[in-house]
Amino acid sequence: MIKESALKKKKEGQLHPFTLFALTILVSFQVFFGNQTVYWAVLILTLLIALNASTGLFLRQIIVFSVSYGMMYLLAFADLGYVTGIFIGLFALIARFIPIFNIGIVLILTSPSKILACFRKLHMPNTVSVAMIAALRFMDEIGLRLHEIRNGMKIRGFHASLLHPVRTFELYFVPLVYKCLHVSETLVSSIIAKGIEYEGEKTSYYDMRFKFADGISLFAGVALLGVALWTS
Repeated sequence: MIKESALKKKKEGQLHPFTLFALTILVSFQVFFGNQTVYWAVLILTLLIALNASTGLFLRQIIVFSVSYGMMYLLAFADLGYVTGIFIGLFALIARFIPIFNIGIVLILTSPSKILACFRKLHMPNTVSVAMIAALRFMDEIGLRLHEIRNGMKIRGFHASLLHPVRTFELYFVPLVYKCLHVSETLVSSIIAKGIEYEGEKTSYYDMRFKFADGISLFAGVALLGVALWTS
């Protein structure tokens, strides 16, 4: 009973899929048009959303951002010619896109059934809804399949190396193609098994009402977008 209550509370604490989609668009504009102050505010907002979804995700994104930002400043003291500029630009780009990644990952980790229920509330065409859900689910599956490939490489004694990019690409790409084909078949079977072709009224056990956290998040996103456009 306690476990069910905790699970219900966790589901209720997650943001509405529509909120996540809207924030993805808003944050994308803020990252490109906002100044540094707006960027830090957006970063904090998206990290709080990541924390609301998963503590592990929050810590992982903090580490990624810290490493990217730290490497960017450390490389500023190195003198490797044009290579230094390339790597500084790369890490700066990663750090700049962290807010978008934060929202995107939370959206990918959201239950496909919940997203589908959201699309039904918005009266989106079934073909569009299924295509978007399949794409989001596929992104999540890609990470799992890459992890499986890495484990298989370790067992067989293969090692990926940036010094041998062609060989590394081959080690990842070939098995990934076969795994993607298998995943696509599984996704199609899952969608059909859930009665996506049923023409009658469909229901969902997810609570699709907008909550206080959704309102606060959307208000903050719109406000930061306004500030970004005003100061640009």
